[in-house]
Amino acid sequence: MFNSIKADYYRIFRSVGFWGVQAFCIFGILLAIFTSQAVSSDNGIFFAIYAVTYNIGMLFIACNVMTSLLLGVDLNDKLYHNNLTTGKTRTQYYFSKALVIGSLLPMQFILLYILGIVIEFVRTGGNMGTLPANFWGQFAILFVMQVICTYAWYCITSFVLYLTRNYSVVFITYIMTYILLGLPSQMFDANNEWFKAIKMEFFYEDASIPGVITKTAIFALSLITVFTIAGLATLKKREICKIKTQLITKLAEFF
Repeated sequence: MFNSIKADYYRIFRSVGFWGVQAFCIFGILLAIFTSQAVSSDNGIFFAIYAVTYNIGMLFIACNVMTSLLLGVDLNDKLYHNNLTTGKTRTQYYFSKALVIGSLLPMQFILLYILGIVIEFVRTGGNMGTLPANFWGQFAILFVMQVICTYAWYCITSFVLYLTRNYSVVFITYIMTYILLGLPSQMFDANNEWFKAIKMEFFYEDASIPGVITKTAIFALSLITVFTIAGLATLKKREICKIKTQLITKLAEFF
């Protein structure tokens, strides 16, 4: 399993698509810093964190791309059979892929925030302003919640990819789900804690509201649980159905 994870890292880091995602994130950070609508009385770190947080949707898209790079090629080219012939079970295969994405997401967020701070440092000429006393505690909550929410998106998109093995369906599903989850807050009460939670766009100010933290965690972890089980079951069921079809075909030829 360790060798498989190492091979996945090697393949991702050598992929043009992965570095294209990084370029997309850098462009998004530049755009966020210079066009940010975030309300802040300070420049510096606090402003950079706000700007990146309010444009975190780009990482959801980046997660979809990385999921497609990691799983799409394996599933469409049936390369995962190579892993299975070495003795790895489908459960091990599934969780090795999940572990790769799960470890990449925190690194991706760290990169986003570091880039934001560096760009803001250059933009302001080193005038980084001041931070509120509770900043680091709220930022830690923000970071953890954003990683959890983005991983929930991975679980959804990976399930769709296991089910359909179609890149277009993955992105259409993401866009439609993203719109649907945001509708309640737009149509009814934008301040409702559950409506904020189901959007899974966790902002800096949300880290100071216990109700939003709890509800977002419950919703995201529920999605992770449901779609992990569904994705794993889909992977196993597809293979079982294929084996049954092959057996039936061989029996028909025999008789």
